[in-house]
Amino acid sequence: MGQPLKKPPVYFTVAQVRFNPLLKLSDFLPSIQEALRKLGFPAFTAHSTIALQFAVQDGQTVPQPVPHEQYLFANVEQTHCFVLSSDSLTFQSTDYGTYELFSEVFLQGLALVHTEVALAFTDRVGLRYLDHVHPKAEDSLSLYLAPEVQGLSARLGGQPVHSYSEALNTVGKVMLRARVVIRNGGLGFPPDLVPQGMAVQQRFTQAQGMHAILDTDGSVEGRALFSLEAVHQHLLTIHEVIGAAFRATVTDHARAVWSEA
Repeated sequence: MGQPLKKPPVYFTVAQVRFNPLLKLSDFLPSIQEALRKLGFPAFTAHSTIALQFAVQDGQTVPQPVPHEQYLFANVEQTHCFVLSSDSLTFQSTDYGTYELFSEVFLQGLALVHTEVALAFTDRVGLRYLDHVHPKAEDSLSLYLAPEVQGLSARLGGQPVHSYSEALNTVGKVMLRARVVIRNGGLGFPPDLVPQGMAVQQRFTQAQGMHAILDTDGSVEGRALFSLEAVHQHLLTIHEVIGAAFRATVTDHARAVWSEA
């Protein structure tokens, strides 16, 4: 994997496991909350949203609102947060650190949930990274990105406003989706990822101008008996695939800048 970057561009990281539905999840919440509090996640909040499911009635497809509960367990600094729902556990971070530490905490939280509810199976294991590629004042963004993801803006003339590229590949068992969004302005998040009050590092939020967001999402899908070791191995494999995608997307110049003290 090479030497860790001194100023890595990652500003949001998500790990998730989807598992068998827990219709009585609320019965286990007190014990789960206490266990996660002791792990270092004392800030608890509950969110209720409405999702639309489509059903056939009298030969017509009609939307039906379905309530969806989410329970958030965050650290005091609001930089790490577990999100528990009836069929998944998600771990979000705005202060990633290293893969080893990030995955270790996620697996500890998953183990605590499993201890309380006895999970039966997993359907999906996923890992997702958002990277903010913002050039130094004397650099252009093109010095940081591979030509394949820079789009046609440079050939169209005028002032670039927005560019988007996406690739979907299967790499062994991993489904890899790599998106690159180039735009002018401040930091943003994809519409399906909401930081929900988490504190994002100032070096990202204060940056303005032309930049790129790398949104790299890897997953292993398929139903399997629940196993912490299997989840651990899937995460490691996905991380390696995402790492290779990251290195293919950014340039040697970018890595050199992020390695500066």
